[in-house]
Amino acid sequence: MTECNADVMITGSQKVLACPPGISMIVLSPRGIKRVENSKPKTMYFDIRDALKNQERGQTPFTPAVGILLQINKRLKEIERMGGADVEIARVEAQASDFREKIKDMSFELVSESPANGVTSVRPKNANAYDIFLILKDEYDIWICTNGGKMKNEVFRVGHIGALTHDDNTTLVNAFKDLQRRGIL
Repeated sequence: MTECNADVMITGSQKVLACPPGISMIVLSPRGIKRVENSKPKTMYFDIRDALKNQERGQTPFTPAVGILLQINKRLKEIERMGGADVEIARVEAQASDFREKIKDMSFELVSESPANGVTSVRPKNANAYDIFLILKDEYDIWICTNGGKMKNEVFRVGHIGALTHDDNTTLVNAFKDLQRRGIL
């Protein structure tokens, strides 16, 4: 936060940590805390001052999703055990690069010219993206992320965060190659 000169950072349990959704986390700098303490809430139900007050006694103002908190705790300890955030960021970047390198000569195009390392959005050139998702799920027991709305049939996403390895990339790419041999892709 210091590097970014940020007073508030907000994330969700499903973002970056690869835990189930259900917990939002807010981190405040000392300056951010002072600002919160000196302002009145503009909402009826959410007053971050209650959270700060409860934090002093090691509690939350309301009953949280305890199972998800335990998973977040375990994931943070795992990241620390593996060498810290910088090591995890580098691992995810390597995972993303490995996947993109393995599909570069296939009938896909990347949606973004400068994709983030957490996920790769892929547009099949000759196939329906949602059909690929269904075939991978039903026939190969591989799950990729579907897109919604107007792009449901055009784009799918492959995640690179969490307990994934280059071998997982190879398994997925081998399934893509099989779909090519079958004339599906």
